Amino acid sequence: MPPLIRLPALINAADAVQTNTETAEDLRLLLNQGSPLGGARPKSAVEDADGSLIIAKFPKPDDDRSIPHGEVLAMTLARKAGITVADARLQDVAGRPVALIKRFDRNGDRRIPFLSAMSLLGLNDGDEATYIDIAQSIRMYSSAPTEDLHELWRRVVFNVLTSNLDDHLRNHGFLYDQQDKWRLSPAYDLNPVPIEEKARELTTWISEEGPEADLDLARNAAPYFALKNDQAEAIITEVMAALKGWQNTARQLRMSAMDIAAYASAFVASPDCAQ
Repeated sequence: MPPLIRLPALINAADAVQTNTETAEDLRLLLNQGSPLGGARPKSAVEDADGSLIIAKFPKPDDDRSIPHGEVLAMTLARKAGITVADARLQDVAGRPVALIKRFDRNGDRRIPFLSAMSLLGLNDGDEATYIDIAQSIRMYSSAPTEDLHELWRRVVFNVLTSNLDDHLRNHGFLYDQQDKWRLSPAYDLNPVPIEEKARELTTWISEEGPEADLDLARNAAPYFALKNDQAEAIITEVMAALKGWQNTARQLRMSAMDIAAYASAFVASPDCAQ
């Protein structure tokens, strides 16, 4: 596994892959010990300074906004909103941002079994399911179903209010707990999408009512997540409070003014979030 100090070489290798100029050495470096290159964004597994495993996510040469900043911003805001998230930070590599996401399916040298929502539901790529379907699986397989149901609904609200639209079934996960039971894994792959790039429609629908990233659809579905109306409204209030002044959090992460402007339309689901 490449150590953190190899990030400059890794980002150069990722650039080469993106521009179809990669060498065998570039691929060997990025594919270290079977580390996947799957997904739309270039990434590689790296060993952190403390020996833990992290996923380094690199910018693409043709990005018109900082995707690594956007992801770490979303992860930071999600934690403020009471969501359990993977540890995430940014690192500057030769003037370019790299998102570093800690692997949560490891406990020291021990691998914790992981299942995506797609696998838990017994589905394949191309199959569709809703958050309500995921909730039903939580009732069946979770060792703490009420807690996980509330957490998942909080994530739905967060996705709606931040336009995290790439919430497909592989972007929801579960970690093995005990006695054939599973727990909702920390949230990962959170990426706000400006309205100029994509209509505000979730990839995983909240319910059969439609794909819209809409709080009223979330409210209608709340009973399926073991929530009463007052509990649901309290969660919405908490998430909105965490998102208010999101620009200050972005500045703390050293996001540029241009990127803050580019992301602004992802956070206009509520007047409170646009301030």
